[in-house]
Amino acid sequence: MKIRNTSHKIMIVDDEEMVRMVLRSMLEGFGFSVVEAVNGRDGLEVFARETPDVVFTDLQMPEMNGFEFITRLEQEYPGTPLIVISGTGNIQSAIEAIRLGAWDYVTKPIESIEGLHIITRRVIERMQLIAENRAYREHLEELVMQRTADLRDSEVRFRTLFESANDAIILIKDDRIISCNRKTQELLGCSQDDILDRPMLAFSPPKQPFGACSNELLKERMNMALSGVPQFYEWRYTRHNGGFFDAEISLNRLELHGALYLQAIMRDITERKKSELALLDNARIKRELEIAQEVQQSLLPAHPPVIPGLLVASICVPASNVGGDYYDFFSPGDQILDTVIADVAGHSFGSALLMAEARSVLHAKVSAAYSPARLLAEVNDLLYEDLTRSELLLSMFYARLDINNSTLTYANAGHCRPLLYRSGNGGSFEELDADGLLMGVRVGVCFEEKALRMGDEDILCLFTDGIIESENSNGEYFGDKRFREVIAESSHKHPEEIITAIFQNLADFIGHMDLSDDMTITVMKAVPS
Repeated sequence: MKIRNTSHKIMIVDDEEMVRMVLRSMLEGFGFSVVEAVNGRDGLEVFARETPDVVFTDLQMPEMNGFEFITRLEQEYPGTPLIVISGTGNIQSAIEAIRLGAWDYVTKPIESIEGLHIITRRVIERMQLIAENRAYREHLEELVMQRTADLRDSEVRFRTLFESANDAIILIKDDRIISCNRKTQELLGCSQDDILDRPMLAFSPPKQPFGACSNELLKERMNMALSGVPQFYEWRYTRHNGGFFDAEISLNRLELHGALYLQAIMRDITERKKSELALLDNARIKRELEIAQEVQQSLLPAHPPVIPGLLVASICVPASNVGGDYYDFFSPGDQILDTVIADVAGHSFGSALLMAEARSVLHAKVSAAYSPARLLAEVNDLLYEDLTRSELLLSMFYARLDINNSTLTYANAGHCRPLLYRSGNGGSFEELDADGLLMGVRVGVCFEEKALRMGDEDILCLFTDGIIESENSNGEYFGDKRFREVIAESSHKHPEEIITAIFQNLADFIGHMDLSDDMTITVMKAVPS
């Protein structure tokens, strides 16, 4: 059932302002109007004045607690949709509140917007179904009580309505089922003979999913309905073959010719429950991915190194929550700065885990005694087995800058070649090309090592291929040419501003397209010290 496009008013009764504020923000985000009360006594006054459709109430409040408030509200406004706000681990109190008349409960702290939406939607659907069932019951009573000359025709119409209903309809007298329609037989998986003259409890498991005893709780529900208080609740049933299904139940009293009956209308909600669980599971996975992203981002440098004569800036933008890109800085000796950039194929959990492992190996191995080429060889040998098992490959570029003489020594393991922008003579680019296989291809690889000198205002740019391979809606790559043009045009700026210019041009180029790969860049600019 879909919630009708109607503005529903919801009242929040809680003495904690923060809880009210958070809950109000979420509910207004769903399109509901919200009123508030600070305790049970205040809640009764606000309810009388505002007549809300649904009430959220805390249980532990001053002046009038939630239990007394629920009892009073049921006495004065029976059948009001109530949702209990329960503390974590206090499920028994929530169950007791449900016995008093609450329809459902949520637990503090309320963090899942999807979960709150599901519960609120479910309660409003129940409220709408009650109204439909009330109209249906009144129509049914009218048909049953009708004593006219065309009684036979009326009986045919009633039987057609009864048998063609989409919901199971059961008539109970003295705790025994005396009539049911075809939908009831379909849901329970048995014939009418197997159903009639049996108690409703015969089709329930010993305990309900939330732990309550089926026998005791069903007796309470039936007694309340017989006393004139309509009951609406979720219930788990057992089929004839031993399987289970969940249903929404509307239980109401009928008085015909001086005799009391109970009418139960049963709607199968098994598939809906599965969908709700899937939504909640997706929300949990999303939160776990967000946590993984926070952890991965914490492994990157918190800020760039501050070194006289050198300006540095970096950024890593994953295509999804977790990525396979990595950059870092090391200082293995006085006036020496090492920088590394790496890329594991893919942007999955596996890529992120292998990149974290590569980071650990580097932090353990970096030393002034190890040249860039030797470091790459060590990392490759140590990661080879894990890369092979995971069927992943790792590219890495490692450079060492001697601040004293501005010498840059570097080695490359299959990574896209960094660019060095020479500011003199109108500006020109050099590619830092050094031969070396991707890590994970084989052990015992020898990596070529090269060196060059950086002059004042020269700019070194290390990057991953996610930048130049970003595509627009026409399938065009951002490409090396555009990348170089942005660097050249921004060469007079600070590295942070150069990176900003690159990403601004990227955003303009790809438009609304999603990122297809992680993007990482480090920019180092030599300046007079």
